[in-house]
This record gives sequence, C-alpha cells and structure tokens, in this order.
Amino acid sequence: MNCGLRLPALLLCAALLPPAAPLQARIETELHGQVESLQALPLSKDLRLTDSRNVFTGEAGVFAGKASAFVSLSAEYNGVSPGRTGFTLDEAWLDWGAGGFSLRLGRQLVSWGVADGLILTDVVCPQNLSAFAGLGFAGSRIAVDGVRLRYSFQTLAFEAVWLPLFCPARLPGKDDPLYPLFYPSSVNMGGTALPAAVRDAAPPRTVADGEYGLRISLYSSAADFFVMGFYGWNDIPFMGKNLTGGLPAPTGLELLPAYERTVTAGAGAGIPAGEFLLRLETAWTAGGRYERPSADTAAILGGGRTETPVEKQNLKLLAGLDWNPSVWSLSAQYYEDLLPDALSGGTERRWRKNGASLRIARSFFRETLDLSAWCYLDLLDFDSAGGVSAEYALTDALSLSLGSDFFSGGVDGRGAYAAYRDLTCVWLKGIFRF
Repeated sequence: MNCGLRLPALLLCAALLPPAAPLQARIETELHGQVESLQALPLSKDLRLTDSRNVFTGEAGVFAGKASAFVSLSAEYNGVSPGRTGFTLDEAWLDWGAGGFSLRLGRQLVSWGVADGLILTDVVCPQNLSAFAGLGFAGSRIAVDGVRLRYSFQTLAFEAVWLPLFCPARLPGKDDPLYPLFYPSSVNMGGTALPAAVRDAAPPRTVADGEYGLRISLYSSAADFFVMGFYGWNDIPFMGKNLTGGLPAPTGLELLPAYERTVTAGAGAGIPAGEFLLRLETAWTAGGRYERPSADTAAILGGGRTETPVEKQNLKLLAGLDWNPSVWSLSAQYYEDLLPDALSGGTERRWRKNGASLRIARSFFRETLDLSAWCYLDLLDFDSAGGVSAEYALTDALSLSLGSDFFSGGVDGRGAYAAYRDLTCVWLKGIFRF
C-alpha cells in the first residue's frame, strides 16, 4: 500500500504554484532528472528476473527570496511486477523561511535518525518494501503529506511535524516476488497446511487520525544531541487470523491486516573524535504488535475466536562508529532490539535480538570508480544480509553499476533474513542524469 496521489489538493496546488509573497524577488528555477534501469537475476535454480525496473525521475525547483517550491515525479515500467508500473508524485512542497523560522507544506521527506540502514527514531517516513535489489536505505523511504515547522536559535533547533493523512509502508503486490514474505499462501496449523487468504487492509484515512512529532536538537563543537517524540501508527500492518469453513474441520485461514496507534520516544548523539564520529541512538516504542506463541495461536483459533498479535513495548539501542579518511569510508554498528515485558514469554519472537553491521567503501581513479560492501549480521541466529557493488562513471552524466545482494539463514535456517535467501541476486544498473 502507498500514499499514491492522496496529497490534499490545497497542499499540491501550493507546492506547484510559484511563491506569491516575494514579488520583487528574483525567481530562479532548477530542472534535473535521471533515467535508471536495473535488472536483477537470482542466484538460484529459477533464472527468471527478480526485478526489472526502468524509472524516469524529474525534479523541478523554484526559488524566490525566502520562498521555494520543489516537485519530484517518477514514472516506472516494471517487467517483473506490473503492479509497480505507473506514475508517482514523490515530493511536492512549498517552503518559506525567515528569522530562524522555516515552514514547509506538502509531500516531503523527513529524516530524524542517525542509524545506518536501521530504524530507531527515524519513524516519520514509512518504507518502500516493494523493492530491494540495488536499493539503498535512503532510497527506500516514502515522502509523507504534511506540515513541518522548524525554528533554529543559535545552538538549538526545534522541529515539529503534523501529518494529517496517515501513509503506511508500501508493501509488495500480488505479482511481486516479495509478496509471499508478507502474505503466505498457506499456514501450518497443528500439522495441517491451511490455505491463507488476505483481507484488504483499511488504514486510517481521516484528519483526526493524523500523526504528530517533535524533535529538539542541540549543536556544539563537542557533540550534537537530539530528543524526539512521535505519535503515529505502525507502518506495517500486523496480521490477525481467523479460521474459515467452521470447526472442527476448517478449510482455510483468513489474514486480517490492521493498524494501531504507536508512541515512540527517543534520543541520539553524534560525537566527533578526530577522523572518527561516534553515533549513539535509542528509541522506546509502545503499541507495537508481535506474534503470540504458536501454541497460544492454535488454542485461540481452535476455540473459534479471532487471534490478534499481542501488544508489547520495544526498546532499541545502537552505537555506531564512522571513519572517513580521504577516499575511504567505513561505518560499523552494534544494536540491541529488546521486548522488556516479554522477558518471561508471551511472544513467538524472543525477547532479545542483537546484531552488528559493517559498511565499507573506497573510490579510485579520481573518484570515477566506487567499490562498496555492506553486511548486517544477526548475532542471535547468525542469519545475515549483505551486498557488494562497483559503480563506474563513464561520464559526468552516465554511470554503470554491477552488484550482488545476498541473504542467508542462520542456525537451523532460522532468522528474519532466512526468508529472503531465494532472492539472493546479481544486478546490473545504469543511470543517466541530466
């Protein structure tokens, strides 16, 4: 599911029209765009492409004194997942700033976290989970419709957001190779495989269901700090379950996607030390939903009732270290993902998960060739996700990339990344910028 073109007409018109207030200001415009083609071939027995996307992106910016407007549109043709073929309004906003104040209205990207590829406090923008090959974490974020007010005073900055229309994560469609990872075609119940059908999700759609957030930042020569709070919804729907066909011999299982309110509070810091940067981040979330133990699920369904995931509080902690000397770039992280009130059980997921990540990159030949590698390792089940890539700039406008994304299961094939192992692939990407 995605935001589509649900941007309110008022905000869209405001973002598209040139600013009217500074009539005497000089108006400047910028036009940019790119054409990208990516083909991904799985490293498995099935040699059908796992992704084949061809995307045109166009951007236009208008600047007039203290006001500016920006619009970004994209058109995609996908040869593997026809449901992703179409036009998208990526961003469309109007910005005005003066005297330390900045007001931005419309569809925009909001980044609040310092983690590399992991979500702790960066909860304002949902994820695009319909694509994976050759797609960086920044490129997987979806812009949200709303109002952002920012005020900066010397070393302090206050940023408030109001999102009147909830935008969930973009999940894969039925024709997408990722679809079975979110919506299984069958579920094992008591040793019997029952066919599963998915009911359409109904996300909140009224202004009263809006989301709100506040971030306060403190900047100094010794360190940067921030605290934040966000009152929103779970971006990825949790799945309730209901037997169909009646008892004692049900014929199937109905999956019931649903959304519930969540509250996230967090803090973070960036501490420079010579060529190094230490990043610290923590987030506490209430309202998250997690699967019950399989025995409890079977008992609830066997009693003819609807099973819903259990609500638990979640605590995440992360420490990262960045090193960027000259042509090198290195980032290492360690993180903890805890369910403190599930210490004694009550969820299918264990109460503690921890892991580490490493990302390294180096440029060659006057920065025309970039080599990079990355890996995320779960230290509980030892499942992993990673990738390598090489990008060569043929000209300032044209670049070619060759890479591979890999996923592996851990001990006894367990772990979250194990479900993606059939999507391990090699991909080729070309980008022309203008």
